[in-house]
Amino acid sequence: MALSQLFPYMTADILLDKATFIGLWIESLLYGCHLTVFLFSLYVLRFNKLTLKYNLTLTLLMLTAMFALSTIHMTSNLARGMVAFVSYQEKPFGASIYLKQLWALSNVTKQAAYVTNILIGDSFALYRSYVILNDISFDCDKRFCKLIVLPICTLIASAGCGYKSVYNLSQLPHSGANAFVQEIYNFRAGLLGLSLATNTLATMLVVVFIARKGYESGSRLPIGEIQNPYRKACFSLIQLGIVIPASLIISIVLYSLKMNANYIMLDSMSQIAGLASIIVVINNYLPSRYMLSQSQPTSGLSWSGEGR
Repeated sequence: MALSQLFPYMTADILLDKATFIGLWIESLLYGCHLTVFLFSLYVLRFNKLTLKYNLTLTLLMLTAMFALSTIHMTSNLARGMVAFVSYQEKPFGASIYLKQLWALSNVTKQAAYVTNILIGDSFALYRSYVILNDISFDCDKRFCKLIVLPICTLIASAGCGYKSVYNLSQLPHSGANAFVQEIYNFRAGLLGLSLATNTLATMLVVVFIARKGYESGSRLPIGEIQNPYRKACFSLIQLGIVIPASLIISIVLYSLKMNANYIMLDSMSQIAGLASIIVVINNYLPSRYMLSQSQPTSGLSWSGEGR
């Protein structure tokens, strides 16, 4: 049973054109932040002193791909907004009429970029967990690391649901269709739910492991020290392990209620996924206060990577 049937009093909604305009405005702000942080990450990635050993090439490829897809999503959304609010402004309800043309190439491209970006973001969450569990500082049991196969399965399933929803979107009849028809609704809800499961499983694996190791080694951990790998990993989890699931939960609720407001989260998620991933990487690539204090008595920390 849909949430809209369980909670009919929650289904007060905003108009489609207004939701699209708000979503475009918010995405524009987030894209500006994404662009700034991405360019900064390219500068920061010159460092190789890491708390957690991310592969530089793979990390660059993933972050660049997410930014490129976010740009495609933003460009497609902006193009649709220009057509809806400029070209159709003279027609009664012109913006809504155009925005309901879900089969349009610009919208299909936008949705494909969205799905791919979400999947890369989920893959990065899995990679982040793998890096943390395999860091030498943690001395993780290899049998525990094999549990990462569970979120990998949900990732594969979410990819199937996501691309099937995009395909069905492109095949919609040119009249009487909307984003909540069964051909799209079931697979899009599946994508969101499985993506949430992927992020939750990937995060919980690390949380359980860190909690156990922290309990076992609590007496030996220098509480308050920045170099403490458990504190660093926990901070990484807070950044990516909470922001993305929280956004997905909001998306699932809005989409399950079949509200036009879900378009606001839809447009925002592509940027949020990229931003959260970059912030995690920057956090682990920036030199810590401990590194700075250790380097000062000698030759000092070289920001260009020299003297290492």
